[in-house]
Amino acid sequence: MSSPSLLRRVTVWAILALTAAFIPLVLLVNQRALAAMDVVADGHLAQAAKVLGVVIEQDTAAACPPDTTCAAPVVQVDRLRSEPDVGFQAYDPQHRLVMISANFNLPHPDAGEEGFRDETFDGQRWRLYTVRNSKGWLLRIGERYDTRKDVTQQVLLEYGVPVLILLPLLAALVGWSIRRGLSPIAALTALLAARTPGSRTQVRVEGLPIELRPLVDTLNRQLERLEDALEREAAFNADVAHELRTPLAATVIHLESAREQADPERAAAGLRSAQDSLNRLGRRVEHILALSRLEAGAASHERQPLDLVAIAIGVIEELAPLIDAKDVALGFECDKSSIVLVGHEVAMTSMFRNLIENALRYVQHGGRVDVSIAALPKEIFIEIADDGPGIPEQRREHVFERFSRGGSSEHGYGVGLSIVRRAVQLHDARIELGDSGFGTGLGVRVHVPTP
Repeated sequence: MSSPSLLRRVTVWAILALTAAFIPLVLLVNQRALAAMDVVADGHLAQAAKVLGVVIEQDTAAACPPDTTCAAPVVQVDRLRSEPDVGFQAYDPQHRLVMISANFNLPHPDAGEEGFRDETFDGQRWRLYTVRNSKGWLLRIGERYDTRKDVTQQVLLEYGVPVLILLPLLAALVGWSIRRGLSPIAALTALLAARTPGSRTQVRVEGLPIELRPLVDTLNRQLERLEDALEREAAFNADVAHELRTPLAATVIHLESAREQADPERAAAGLRSAQDSLNRLGRRVEHILALSRLEAGAASHERQPLDLVAIAIGVIEELAPLIDAKDVALGFECDKSSIVLVGHEVAMTSMFRNLIENALRYVQHGGRVDVSIAALPKEIFIEIADDGPGIPEQRREHVFERFSRGGSSEHGYGVGLSIVRRAVQLHDARIELGDSGFGTGLGVRVHVPTP
């Protein structure tokens, strides 16, 4: 089942709202019009009664003296079809009927009856007005309610039909207005449909309403994240293809060489070489995955208190087999037993692991590596120094790029320092490459600001 159109939904609800507001208004206007018409009609009845009293009083003054009995003549009035049904009765001061209209055969009023009243006779409802003038004449004049109703219906029909005809036009105007109001959405849809993959151009729509600006801003941020993710994926694929090609090829060569060797010692040496290649392959995969996690922001959700001393000791213990294998003298110096930093644990752990591992891999057998952490007033100072070959000064800026190895054939500095740079950026820190204090080798210094 397809979802209803937004334009149709808004139009329908707008028309329903207008109708819901229009119907009570029409009913109220109709009620007030009827009340006003009743007031006007009652005024006409009262005025007609007064005029009628004067006319009857003058016409019957000679024909019916006060002490005589007069027959009540029936006045036949020829009515036009457009005239209302109005009747009258006239009584002299002795309450004798002296005049009556042919269409007004209502019962005689009581002697004390005066004013307005409603009465039903022969199935017809009448609006009656009875008044006694200064000379004692009792005059009653009446108008049928259906006559008033006919007049009201004619008025409502005359003014209501144009309104009913206007309603479809109003609905069309409402629909057109809503379509005009929603035109930025159509423009946004066309712009997104024409957008090319990989484009980093921000979505911009002219005349965008205020209500849609947060939506477009959020959409731009999401598109930017999507493009970043696509670029990271492409870079990750390139990293994997680049970094794994050589270790895999070397492993295959060593395995084939071991298989072709008849001498068990040479075959074992080939297998050890293949194992070393696989170990290097494993380390490269770890580096690439760590870099991918950092660039994807997996380590940048929420910061938490970190004990840098505990992290450094944990990394040193993890690298203990490599330290023992190369018989490296590793020194650790810290001015406090615990230095706490609010940061990202994955990033900091990756930074320590890559810096210490790179230093261990570059020093000679029996070399030296020192790790020091110091809490200064406005920053935390971290240094990893070794007595290895170091990195030429002109190459130090480039080693932070992916797969740069500072001109050395030794495994390391491929993606390690790029991971370190990302971790440093996550903590708004600063990293420096310089000479170590051993006369030779590299000294890496990281300055992490503290609040």
